[in-house]
Amino acid sequence: MDMTTSRLRFRPWNMTDLQAFHAICSLPEVMQFIDGPWNTKRVAEFIGHEQQQFEQLGHCRWALELKSDSQLIGFCGLRPLKHDPHQLEIGWRLHSDFWRQGLGFEAASYIIRQALETLEPRRLFAKIHVKNEASLALAKKIGMRITERIPVAEFDDYVLDFPLGTE
Repeated sequence: MDMTTSRLRFRPWNMTDLQAFHAICSLPEVMQFIDGPWNTKRVAEFIGHEQQQFEQLGHCRWALELKSDSQLIGFCGLRPLKHDPHQLEIGWRLHSDFWRQGLGFEAASYIIRQALETLEPRRLFAKIHVKNEASLALAKKIGMRITERIPVAEFDDYVLDFPLGTE
């Protein structure tokens, strides 16, 4: 399956992505609203989890690369809730060199479209730190709206839902 947009390619992960993705997850500005920079063990666990999800479900939080030069620039994709695989959380992470170029919107819009066309989700949602203004703006731009606030110490999150027409 060829998953591409005009500038991006979505593909399954492999362990050869470890070094490039670790470089992204080591950037404080990228990780400031998540849980701080990741070490290589944490990055390898993430990649392994995404590989396992892809094998089991046929989708994951895809490795995201530029079509022009195949450079890994982050991820965008879905993960199901453990107790209900029809509730899908969309997530994205981009290297800061690629912020503010419309790539996040391009990626997230594509993933939403794919989910609606192929996965028949009961719910599409995102959890985003309340101070992460860029991700909140992106979620709203793709049509999501804030439905809940979850105050958890320093990880105070909004939950945003994509309207599926079933509400």
